[in-house]
Amino acid sequence: MDFNQPISLQTASATFLEINTITSALGPATPLSGYAVDGANIGASGVRGYTVEEAQRDGIRGAEAFLGPRNVTLVVSVYGSTIGNFWDKIDTLSGSMDPYPDSFVTDDGFRQLRFYSPTGATTKQVYMLVRPTATPAIGVTKNQSIGTSAKGFATNTQLPFISKDPRKISVSESTVSISVGTTTVPYTGNYKYYPTVIVTASGTSASYTLGGKTVSLIGLSSGTSYYIDHGRATLRIGSATGTISQG
Repeated sequence: MDFNQPISLQTASATFLEINTITSALGPATPLSGYAVDGANIGASGVRGYTVEEAQRDGIRGAEAFLGPRNVTLVVSVYGSTIGNFWDKIDTLSGSMDPYPDSFVTDDGFRQLRFYSPTGATTKQVYMLVRPTATPAIGVTKNQSIGTSAKGFATNTQLPFISKDPRKISVSESTVSISVGTTTVPYTGNYKYYPTVIVTASGTSASYTLGGKTVSLIGLSSGTSYYIDHGRATLRIGSATGTISQG
């Protein structure tokens, strides 16, 4: 996570709240207004899988293993140029931590936490799908309430989340158009990921092969697009947010 770049969280209205607006060195200038992410803790993703002790020999037996969720915590400083501006910033930040807003009911409250991930070659904007696990605790003192307008007002807090997926996902998606035949889709990631396939029907049925397995679609309407999300195992009609097809 690059703390010199924007860091943002999707809010209840599905817009993004920039929580790292102050990235330059702090000094005795005009009072600040905004947020600064001072630190982040991206926890381990525990391995989930069936194991059982061997009855008459050493060791255990195992089955398929998968990565579990991650706990993510951000340390955020809140700055206000006036006492009113200070509390407005706190209230806006607290409001963004709604665990189950209407805009994300279909995703069980999980939404994007965006940040930049530097590499040896470039810096790429990525996101993790997260849901708040608590509202932020706010600690202030009487001195902060009295304060001095010339110096501004400030405090810090922690934003705790749980991630639905342990991976960082690129904000920029790779798309490839396919008509008939075999097409190789380039993949620049380093972990298995499940694509979204968009099929625009020219008849009442269609099929495609992905990873050696054939997916057959029947009962289609000609000219309608169908969005098959292999990660969520859903098929939506008309758009990526359209009606989920049953059956």
